[in-house]
Amino acid sequence: MIGRRVILAAFATLPLGACSQMSDLFGSRRSVTVSTRTERLIRWIGNSGRNTQMAPDALTVMGLAPPGRDVPAKQLAEDGPDGRYVVSLLRVRQIDEFVFHRRQGDRLTFHHSDSRFARLSSVSLPRGGRALLITDRGFAENDFQQQIGFWFDRMPGR
Repeated sequence: MIGRRVILAAFATLPLGACSQMSDLFGSRRSVTVSTRTERLIRWIGNSGRNTQMAPDALTVMGLAPPGRDVPAKQLAEDGPDGRYVVSLLRVRQIDEFVFHRRQGDRLTFHHSDSRFARLSSVSLPRGGRALLITDRGFAENDFQQQIGFWFDRMPGR
């Protein structure tokens, strides 16, 4: 037979064992990992984008592709209120880089961006014309901010 003292001792120590588990729930903070915009955009393009080959015209001017070679990319495209928006994920020099572009009428505007969403270069490509580097930094930066804002507004997991 089990003595009364043993049963009372078991009941007395039972809450102490539970307290150690309860402190994990209330006392310590669990770190919650929040994905960065870069990780979310890469995941979104990887899951929903389509594989394609980009023409090298604008990419050559930006220094991303050798002349005459198509560049493999994964792309998302959507129509916006002021044109067609496309974001491309390129794997250049073993790192992920983005090319944002928008079609407005007969003109395409491309922006090369690193993974921190810093604009590195911008190119304008008129239909049937040659790709030209955009030298107006104010215009290029404004258009780039509009394009990344378009994608940030639609990005899942915000």
